[in-house]
Amino acid sequence: MKVALATLVSFLILSPAFAKVPLQERPAQVLDRIPAGEDYTAHHAYDVLDYKLFMDWYAVLKDLSTSYRGVMQITFKADSTRAISSISLDYGQQYLFVDSAYSGSQRMTLSSSDGIVRVSLTREYSYGDTGVVTLYYHVNNPGVANSGKQLGFYLYYSGEQVPTETVPHTLAYTMSEPSDARYWMPCYDDPSDKALCQISIRLPVGFVAASNGTLVSKIDNGDGSTTFNWSEDYPVATYLMCATAARFAVIQHMYVENDSVSIPVQYYVYPEDSAAAVSNGECNIDTVISMIRFYSSLYGPYPFDKYGMTGIEPFYYGGMEHQTITTLRRSYEFNRRVVAHELAHQWWGDMVTLGTWKDIWLNESFATYSELMQLQHLNHAAFEDELNFYASQFFAEDSTIRYPIYAPPPGYIFGLAEYYKGAWVLHMLRNIVGDSTFFAIFRAYRSAFAYGNAVTSDFINVVNQVTRSDMNWFFDEWIYGQGYPVYAFTTRTTGDSLKFYLKQEQVNAPIFKMPVEFGVYSGGQETTFRFVDSLESQSTSFVYHMAADSIVLDPGNKIMKQTVAWSGPITPESQPRSFSCVSYPNPFSTTTRIQYFIGSDSKVSFDLYDVLGREVESIDQGYRIAGSYTFVLSGKELASGAYLVRMNTDFGSKTLKIVVEK
Repeated sequence: MKVALATLVSFLILSPAFAKVPLQERPAQVLDRIPAGEDYTAHHAYDVLDYKLFMDWYAVLKDLSTSYRGVMQITFKADSTRAISSISLDYGQQYLFVDSAYSGSQRMTLSSSDGIVRVSLTREYSYGDTGVVTLYYHVNNPGVANSGKQLGFYLYYSGEQVPTETVPHTLAYTMSEPSDARYWMPCYDDPSDKALCQISIRLPVGFVAASNGTLVSKIDNGDGSTTFNWSEDYPVATYLMCATAARFAVIQHMYVENDSVSIPVQYYVYPEDSAAAVSNGECNIDTVISMIRFYSSLYGPYPFDKYGMTGIEPFYYGGMEHQTITTLRRSYEFNRRVVAHELAHQWWGDMVTLGTWKDIWLNESFATYSELMQLQHLNHAAFEDELNFYASQFFAEDSTIRYPIYAPPPGYIFGLAEYYKGAWVLHMLRNIVGDSTFFAIFRAYRSAFAYGNAVTSDFINVVNQVTRSDMNWFFDEWIYGQGYPVYAFTTRTTGDSLKFYLKQEQVNAPIFKMPVEFGVYSGGQETTFRFVDSLESQSTSFVYHMAADSIVLDPGNKIMKQTVAWSGPITPESQPRSFSCVSYPNPFSTTTRIQYFIGSDSKVSFDLYDVLGREVESIDQGYRIAGSYTFVLSGKELASGAYLVRMNTDFGSKTLKIVVEK
C-alpha cells in the first residue's frame, strides 16, 4: 500500500495540471474551540503559497478502517526579516498524526507540542526565499457517529442511527470553520494566510468527490477506486477548503454573464433528490443562477470559475460557504433563504476574507444582509417582516448577554449580533448614505481587497473614502459599541410650532448619534421631519400648520431600536453647559470605550480611581468643542474589581463606575 500511495502522490504532485499560477442559515450555537477575536498566530514566519493535498478515503468509505492516510505538499515563502530554519504548522491532536516530512528525498526532523508541529528545514531561508515540504500523515477518527466527537472530518454509514435520524447514504466530508482544518490536514490554520490549493481524493468506484475549484481529472485506478483531482486557482483560506464524498448525482446548468463568461453551476445531491434540483418550486438550479445574476448586478461579477452545492445529511449547520462549493444540510438544499445566504459568501467571506476572527461580521453580516436584499428584490413586505424578525431575535439574545459586534466573546463568534444586528447595521448605513453610495462602497471594497483579507478598519476606511466624510462615529456606536438605542418621545404644539422631545434610555450602551425621522399624520397626509439626534435628551421644533392626528417615530423602520413610553415631565433640551459620560462594555476585561458629551466648549480630562480613592491614571482630552467624543480605556494593567472614572470639565465633574472582570 505504501508503494502504491507514494506512486500515486508523485503523479499528482508532479502533474502539470497541479502547477497552475494564480490569476447559511447557520445555527446560533456555541463554538468555542478558539478564542473569538484571536489575533494572527504568533508562530507564523512564512507565507503559504500553495497546498497540494492527497487523501485516501477508500478504506474508510468501504468500512475497512477507521483512519485514512494523506500527503500534504506545502510551498511556502519566508516572510520574516530574520532567516528561518523551521516552519510550524497546526495539527489536530488525538486526531491527526504527522508521520514524516521530506524536502525532496531528504527526511526532515519533526517535533510537536500543544497542537503545533515544527518542521526543521534542511537549510535557512531568507526573506522571500521559497521552499517545499511534503508531509505524510494519517487521521484516526474512531469517533464515528455514536462513539465519540468528530472534528474536521466526518464519516457516516448508510443505515446508521445518529442519534435521532437514520443515515440515508454513506458519506464523508470535511467541515472546518472556524479552525478545524487542522483536524484533517496539517496546515497553517488561520484565515489571514490564503493560498492556492489542489485536493485529490481516492474513493471507491461509484462515489463522487466535490471540492474547491474545478475538476481537473477523474482517474480510474483499475483497482476498484477512482481518484478525483480538484484545483482552486484563486487564493483560499484553510477554513474554506473542503472535500465531500458520497454517491452523488450531479446536476449542472451554466450561468452566462454578458454573453461571454460561462460558469458551471452544480448541485451534488442524493439520487432521489436529483429531480428536485431542477424542478423544486422554491429553489432549484435555475433559481441559483438568477441569484448569481442578481448579486453580480450589485457587487460585480461572480468571482470564481464554478459554483457548486452539496446536499448532505447528517450536517449540523444550515450551510457552510466553502469556496466555490457550499455544503448544505439536505433539508435546506432547496431553501431559498439559506442558498442565497451561502451564495453571497462567495463575494463576502470567500473572495474578500476576514483578516481575524474578531472581524467575523465582515462575513456573516454581509451575507445575511445580502440574503435580505435578495428577498427585498422579490417581495418588499417580506423583507420588512424579516427585518423585524431579525431585530426581535437579536433583542432576545441581547437580553441575556450584551457584546459588541467586533471581537465577540468566546462562544459567540456565530452569535446573533454577528448575523442579525450586523445585517441591521448595513441596512442603517444604506439608509444614511443612500443606495448609489452604499453599493459604490461595496464595489470599492471588493476592488481594494479582492482575493485577499480585510479587517474592520479596512472597511471603515473604504466607507470614509467613498462617502468623502468621517463615518467613524457610526461604527464606534454600532460595531465597536454594544446595545442599541431605546427611545422615548413626546410632542407639544404651540401655534404653528410642533416641538419634539426625544430621550435615549438605554443602559450599558453608548448614546447613539443617528438621523431620526418623525412621521406626522393629519387628514390622511404624512409629513416627515428629520433631524440628527446625538444627545441623551434633546428637543427640536418645526413649523407645522395642521393639527396632528398621530405621530410615529421612525416611520420608515430605518433604525434598529426599541421605544418606550415617555415618563416624567417634559424637560427642556440639553442645556449648553450640560455634560455626560458612559462606558461600554461595562463590565469589561481588556478595554472599554468611554463616550462623553459636552454641551459647550470646554477642557476635558478624566481621572481613574480605585475603590479606596487612590488615583490610578489621569487622561487629558484637551480642549474640546461641544459635541460627543469617544476614547478607549485599557484595563490590561488593572486588577479585577470596581473603579471610578471622574469626568472633569470647566463647568463641573461627574463620576462613572466601571468594573473590570478577568
